[in-house]
Amino acid sequence: MTGELMTAPELAKYLKVELRTVYRYLKDTQLPAIRMGGRWRFRKEDIDRWLLQRAPWRSRRQQQPRILVVDDEEMVREMLGEFFQPMGYTVRGAPSGEAALDLLREMTFDLLVVDLQMPGMGGIEFMRRAKRLYPDARILVLTAHGGKESAIQALRLGVSDYLEKPVQDLHTLASAVELALKP
Repeated sequence: MTGELMTAPELAKYLKVELRTVYRYLKDTQLPAIRMGGRWRFRKEDIDRWLLQRAPWRSRRQQQPRILVVDDEEMVREMLGEFFQPMGYTVRGAPSGEAALDLLREMTFDLLVVDLQMPGMGGIEFMRRAKRLYPDARILVLTAHGGKESAIQALRLGVSDYLEKPVQDLHTLASAVELALKP
């Protein structure tokens, strides 16, 4: 596996930039990286995908913020999509943690809205894996099966907010999303 990974100096050479530029990208953007032994490592295919997404004709400033809704209930995914799209967000849905990870490998999202209890990979495990792919991923938990232990685990993973379903006040949900997306 380490043969497939680049170090920061190797990435700087690959991108034809100074090393400090690589570290600035790490700090300022969602440069796909893996932390191993206190050092950053980079997969070439992840970097190539990141470069394509950052191409001038696809400037992030011109794009709507992207939200990935990870919930096994189709009705919830559809309802959240219908709620967020008029607010100016692009919404994609994934019925499982596995499907969501596949989407994360294809494109970046500004926010992940995650249910905790799903068949197969649960929400906590999905968040752990998503954070490995994108350490700065912003996550909002929206679950009907919340509890003290899961809330603590989610907070340790750095979630922006933890809401319980059914959401009684949609303004609370909208506010939580806005806060999570603030730089």
